[in-house]
Amino acid sequence: MPLPSPEKIASFYPEQYDPYRPTSLKNKNRFEKAVLRDKYGYRHLDSSVPGWLSWCLAPLVLRDAVHFLGNHRLLDVGCGSGRYLQSMRNLGWEVDGVEFNDGAAQTCRQAGLRVFAGELAQAGFADETFAVVTARHVLEHIAEPKAFVAEIFRILQPGGWLVLKTPNSRALARNWFGPKWYPNDAPRHLMLYSPANLRRLAQEQGFIPKRWFTESSPKAILNSWDYVSGNRGKPSRKRRLRRLLARVYVVAAGLDSGRGDEINIIFVKPEKQ
Repeated sequence: MPLPSPEKIASFYPEQYDPYRPTSLKNKNRFEKAVLRDKYGYRHLDSSVPGWLSWCLAPLVLRDAVHFLGNHRLLDVGCGSGRYLQSMRNLGWEVDGVEFNDGAAQTCRQAGLRVFAGELAQAGFADETFAVVTARHVLEHIAEPKAFVAEIFRILQPGGWLVLKTPNSRALARNWFGPKWYPNDAPRHLMLYSPANLRRLAQEQGFIPKRWFTESSPKAILNSWDYVSGNRGKPSRKRRLRRLLARVYVVAAGLDSGRGDEINIIFVKPEKQ
């Protein structure tokens, strides 16, 4: 089946699309700050939590955190209303964003964020500009992923990180729900990826895999149940038994590192020889 035209794709994203809506920013608590300080290199953060406790918490808290790297300049592609950018700015990063939607980009600017409205390739960033580029739930929306990843490779400094989050085509719940699996999100999601073909895509553009894991949340399976029922009756999130079963599912999906609903993966641009 051919991909939709750019104009058709744009029509899938109304102004009320959830990622475009402004949301309040939650500050990191002292335990999160301690994990960031001791495991991820944010030495400038203050926390009363001792180092030994932060290392015990590290496997459970902020598993998707980004190390404080290089020139401390970070780009978030598909930044929506800018909540993640504000969070990273508060942690000490110099942040930039790229956002396809003009209204969401304007919301970011009103918060004092530097955001380009348009596609990444149109932004014209110089070679080797950023220490980190994040694309969180963006790749599945991209019609030409090879060109997209190649552009990120160009603008990353040697040793820089590409951080991706995207739905997992091998998720346990996708086997159960099929087309009713909530993260399918048709027609906005043009492509879905497994950990294996995501690694292949990035390696073809020169990246080296660093680490990855998959994870799940009750939301994916609760919303999938609602899709199956046609959203009739009480929502699944308000049904006690379904909420309990959703939590059991999160544990079950976590028993196999590759079957969670979301892939979190980091790639590194090689250092120059």
